[in-house]
Amino acid sequence: MKKISARNRYPFVRMSLLGVTFTSVPRPVMVAWWSAAFPGFGHFIVNQYARGILLTLTEMIVNKLCRLNEAIVFTFCGRFEEAAKAIDANWAFGYATIYLFAVWDSYRTAKYQSSLRSLAQEGPPIRRMLIHPLEVQYIERKNPLAGLFYSLLFPGLGQMYNQRFCLGFYIMFWWWVYIGMSHAPTAVVELLYGSVARSTDMLSQQWFMSMPSVIGGASYQAYRGTIEQNKLFREEQRAYLKKTYERAEITIERKSG
Repeated sequence: MKKISARNRYPFVRMSLLGVTFTSVPRPVMVAWWSAAFPGFGHFIVNQYARGILLTLTEMIVNKLCRLNEAIVFTFCGRFEEAAKAIDANWAFGYATIYLFAVWDSYRTAKYQSSLRSLAQEGPPIRRMLIHPLEVQYIERKNPLAGLFYSLLFPGLGQMYNQRFCLGFYIMFWWWVYIGMSHAPTAVVELLYGSVARSTDMLSQQWFMSMPSVIGGASYQAYRGTIEQNKLFREEQRAYLKKTYERAEITIERKSG
């Protein structure tokens, strides 16, 4: 009977046309925090992209239907009656349920993935390159601050920097939607011209309220993703050097004179 080793039972990295996917070891509290900031982003951090996309879509759609962000703005301004009228209780109840589930599930997943990664320390060799007719994927050492900078410049670019193309285009697409629906750039221009009232009137509070969470979550995911890929780069190099030179006999000769 063939013995099943930890390296076969607990793989931790896979390279495909869509990028490099791996089990990560993030801080569960940080993952839960980003899920609380924007449901779905915690799952992006633990590389569960399908769940993250579905949860972010649910957040955007249901949040809009229940007008939660508008109610939050009214509450912060002390206009409690307007907040109560703005929010749709039917949609808000479902939103709260999904919101709490996203936070709990991302926290649980982060803890369990850490356990799986510790069992996979002696995993299979990490693939360095993948050449496909449509794409070339590879593991390289990158600068985490560059990933952070690109995401701050335009959310999604940091994911492109890390070669997570589908996730990058997904975030970029929705950032364009947020820019268009919130009228934030136009409002900023009016504010620079000194038209405070006009700037406030044209700004859509419902869409604008989510933008800080989107840009923050995308930046953190890109920053952490770069760090994790750098770890894979070092592990691949360590495994290669160990396999190649572990039993090599190296003789150092000293020149006379």
